[in-house]
Amino acid sequence: MVLLMGIMEAAAVAVVNFGLISGDAILITPIASALSVVTITMAIVFLKEKITIFQGIGVIITIFGIIVTAF
Repeated sequence: MVLLMGIMEAAAVAVVNFGLISGDAILITPIASALSVVTITMAIVFLKEKITIFQGIGVIITIFGIIVTAF
């Protein structure tokens, strides 16, 4: 399970790097900002990790910031 998560995370980083090379950075950067949220979400789902209220607030603020910068 951990190996699968590592492969998925490495694939996500590779796709973001490819996007930065071939696309506009203004479009790719908000997506790249979501990588930490994806990692946290995978840890919650697959590893049954628990997050604190402050970490949850941080995830929500990050998602809100990504949405705000997208427009």
